[in-house]
Amino acid sequence: MFSRILLTYFAFYNAVDAYRAIPSGVIKAPQEFTYRVPNRKTKEFKTLLSLSNIGSETWYNTRDDDGIGGSREWLIGAKDAWMKHDWRKEEKLINSNANFMTTVDDPELGSVKIHFTALFSTKPNALPLIMLHGWPGSFIEFLPVLDLLKDKYTADTLPHHVIVPSLPDFGLSGGPSKYLELTVESAARVMDQLMLDLGFGEGYVAQGGDVGSFVTRIMSATSAACKAFHLNFLPPDSLNEIPLMRANATQVEVKHLERMTNFGASGSSYLMVQGQDTSIIGLVLSSNPLAMLAWIGPKVIAWSDKRYPLALETVLSMVNFYWHTDSSARSMYIYPAAARAAGRNELLPVATSLEKPFGYSVFPMENLFLTEAYAEEIYPNMVYFNRIEKGGHFAAVEQPEIFLREVETSLKQVRSRIGI
Repeated sequence: MFSRILLTYFAFYNAVDAYRAIPSGVIKAPQEFTYRVPNRKTKEFKTLLSLSNIGSETWYNTRDDDGIGGSREWLIGAKDAWMKHDWRKEEKLINSNANFMTTVDDPELGSVKIHFTALFSTKPNALPLIMLHGWPGSFIEFLPVLDLLKDKYTADTLPHHVIVPSLPDFGLSGGPSKYLELTVESAARVMDQLMLDLGFGEGYVAQGGDVGSFVTRIMSATSAACKAFHLNFLPPDSLNEIPLMRANATQVEVKHLERMTNFGASGSSYLMVQGQDTSIIGLVLSSNPLAMLAWIGPKVIAWSDKRYPLALETVLSMVNFYWHTDSSARSMYIYPAAARAAGRNELLPVATSLEKPFGYSVFPMENLFLTEAYAEEIYPNMVYFNRIEKGGHFAAVEQPEIFLREVETSLKQVRSRIGI
C-alpha cells in the first residue's frame, strides 16, 4: 500500500517537473527560483494595514456608484477580509509552476532582469506562445489558464511552449536604470528578446490584453520572429471612430459602444491621474496597502463582468502581489504617453502588423473594443474573430476556460498560415 502511494507521489511530481524542462535550443538559460516573501515583510504588511485609517463618511463615499469610485462600506469590508487573507496560499499557487529569472540585454535599456513562469512542452513541434498581462493585472491572472493546460495536456502532448512573463518593471521583473524612461515600445523589444533568448527565433505567437495588447501589437510590427498574435483587447486609435463603428454595428455592439463612450467620458480618469501625476500617485500607492487597495480594487471590480463577479479573495491577491513586489510606482510607464494621446482624443495608437495573421476575441464587458465589421476593415490580416458571451477586462482570470478556448482556436487558425 505504502509503495503504491510513493509511486503515485513520484509519478505526479515527475509529470509536474516535465513542464520545467527548458528546450534544448535555448540561447541564454534562465535560472529557476522559488518565490517567497520574507516573514518580516508579511508581518509589516499586516501591521500597516491594521493601522490604516479609513476616512470619514461623505455624500460620495456612501454611494455604490462606479462613476465616483468604490464605496467606503466596500473598503471597510475589503480591509477586514485582507487582514484574514492567506498570502502563503497565493504563494503556493505561484510556485505550483516553474518560475524563472533571466537577464535580457537591450541596446537602449541595457540589462533588464525579467521574471517569467512557463509550461515547456517536450513535443518536438510545440508552438512557442508568450502571454502578456496589463495593469492593474499581473502574470498571476494566467495561473488558472496554466492549471487548465496541465489538466488537458501532459508535457509530451502540450502543443505550445507557454511563456508568461511579468512585463518589464511589473511584479518580479526589473527595469532599466532610473535614469532611463521605460516605454511600451522598449518593453516590446525586451519581450521579443526574451523569446529569442529562449531559442524561439524561428517563430512564436504573442497574446495580450490591456498593456500586454499594446506590447503584442508592437512586437507584431517590429519583430520578424513574432509570426502571429491574438488579442482580447483592441481599442480604436481614437474615440472619434465610434460613429464609424456604429454605422455597421449589430444591436449588441451598439450597446457595447454606448458603454465604451461612457467609459471614455467618466471611467478613464485614472489614466489622466497616472499619466499626469505619475510620480506622486506611484508614491502614494506604495506608502500604504489600504491606499493601494482603494485605488486598484474598485477598478478590478468595475472592469470585470459583474454578472459573474470575481471573488474578493482574487481581487485581494491581485493587489497583494503589487504590494509585495513594490511595483505600483514602477508599472505606470505606459500612462504618460497614454495621457498625452488622450489630450488629442486618441487611445495610444501603436504600430501593428497589417500582414501577420491574428485573432481577436471580444469579451462583452471589456471597456474598449472594435466592432467586427470595423475590425475587418482596419485589419485585413484578422483571420479569427469571436464575440464571447461573458467576461470582461481580466478575461484570463474571470473566464479561464473560455479564454483558453479562444486562444487555442485562434492558434489553430493562424498556425497553418505561418509555417511553424
